Amino acid sequence: MVLLDTVGEYSPTSLVATKAITGSESCYRDLADSTPLAGFAYPQALMVESFGQACSLLWTLAGLGPPDRIPLLVGVSDLVFHSPSLPGDVLEHQVRLVHSSETACEFTGRSHVNGDTVLSVRSLLVASLPGPSPT
Repeated sequence: MVLLDTVGEYSPTSLVATKAITGSESCYRDLADSTPLAGFAYPQALMVESFGQACSLLWTLAGLGPPDRIPLLVGVSDLVFHSPSLPGDVLEHQVRLVHSSETACEFTGRSHVNGDTVLSVRSLLVASLPGPSPT
């Protein structure tokens, strides 16, 4: 499931990507009409996945890992959810490369909605694993 819509800025060490949250997403499918507004908060796991996909995109565009390997999330530290996001919000993920080696990369960043921070991540660590072999 792709959880990014656009890439606004890119350099080999940073990337800004957006994700528009819509009410038609599968995470809202089973909500009753009487669900209070707080029930429409975008799931935190999906927010982290979207942020991680921005890091993965930076990994790919910057050629940080060998092309036959894929990045796998192996750790996150100091992750803070500041406020909920709702359908109609556009998440803007600002990710930055902290460190890279042949087998691992560390990223940091924040996600904003209308300039307000909704997620901050001090460290997101990925390791490269062999990709699927061609059949």
